[in-house]
Amino acid sequence: MVGGKKTKYLQQLHDTYGDIVRIAYLGATMTEADVPFIGIQNVEEHTRRRCAWTRGLGPAALKGYEHIMSRRVHQLVAVLEQQQGPVALERWIQYFTYDFMSEMVIGGGFEQLQNGDNNAIWATVGKGSQVATFLGQIPWLGVYLGHVPGITGPLNVLLEYAQKETTRRLAQGSSTRDLFYYLRNEDLPDEAPPPTRLLLNDGVVGMAAATETTSTALISVFHRLLVNPEAYAALQEEVDRFYPPGEDVCNTANHRDMHYLTAFVNETLRLFPPVPTNSTRQVPYHSAPVVLGSLVIPPGTQVLVPPYALHHDARNFVFPDAFWPDRWLIASGQLPVHNEGAFIPFSHGPMNCAGKALAMQQLRTVVCALVQRFRIRLSLPVEEGEEGKDMARYREAFEDSYLVANRAELPVVLEPRW
Repeated sequence: MVGGKKTKYLQQLHDTYGDIVRIAYLGATMTEADVPFIGIQNVEEHTRRRCAWTRGLGPAALKGYEHIMSRRVHQLVAVLEQQQGPVALERWIQYFTYDFMSEMVIGGGFEQLQNGDNNAIWATVGKGSQVATFLGQIPWLGVYLGHVPGITGPLNVLLEYAQKETTRRLAQGSSTRDLFYYLRNEDLPDEAPPPTRLLLNDGVVGMAAATETTSTALISVFHRLLVNPEAYAALQEEVDRFYPPGEDVCNTANHRDMHYLTAFVNETLRLFPPVPTNSTRQVPYHSAPVVLGSLVIPPGTQVLVPPYALHHDARNFVFPDAFWPDRWLIASGQLPVHNEGAFIPFSHGPMNCAGKALAMQQLRTVVCALVQRFRIRLSLPVEEGEEGKDMARYREAFEDSYLVANRAELPVVLEPRW
């Protein structure tokens, strides 16, 4: 699992043993889409912190971040316009997400679109994620691994870097209403700020986990776009209709009416959820057992719901391994199998991803910006009839770790459209 193949491994387990598989002494993985998981998470600490995240990622706050999104998206387009020859699009997407999230979360700090990865943060994220994945399976080993030179080094570097930037933000205070403005309760004058240790953890989540998952999703979206010419043409037509040359793609008011764009993004997230396995819930130790379908879950047990396995289950989606955006446009009830309740790329229940709306806004805006400005093609085009093989290659490269360090390459040629 540490090698990034946890996603495929869990799917193989369910294919072999069924909906419920025990994977640890007090742990199981489940793929029953109708299980009411809302009642089994340990929510006390989460509920306290979720309030601040909800304010900081709610509609009013997102409106306040739009100027950051606009500036960073236009910066991404300008940088790509300057590139010559084949472009490593995955690298620039990663730079964009780090720059946007660092400015949105703590007021700035990375500037990778301008300076590149001069802190080697991406390599550190990949190595640190492998360690975190291992400790997630065997947490008690962390006490011992911390004393082994070189084992936890990358993870420690990642945590220290995020904490350093967070500490800088806490010392400077707020000059704008970034996410930490809300996380520190600065919008609530009568509320005391949370302990510094919690804010440091929030900084790691905001700058590492959120940026990694968003960049992974964007890379998958553009890969699907570039190996599906008919889908590209349909999306191009919709983007041109809502954002003709000269129209600002950062005006997000059109997004709600761009149905094919939403279908395309949803289908990509179904096939390649940015967090393919990490959706763990726990029955509190001092509670009564919880009944889930035909299973009784005792106190203290963790239950994992792997989105990747749910999304690729023929009981939830017809042709589950095929890329078919139109499934999201067909009227409800017209498909033999289409269980949107099993579509959980942002997790589910009260502990789902608080940044879902922000992530979707980033995905839609970046896609619209690049499709509006450029003709994009793979530098090594996929031969006719080879789309299925290319899907298999991408799926094999799609790695799953604690922060989902997907290193699939996306070399492209960009031609300005006007």
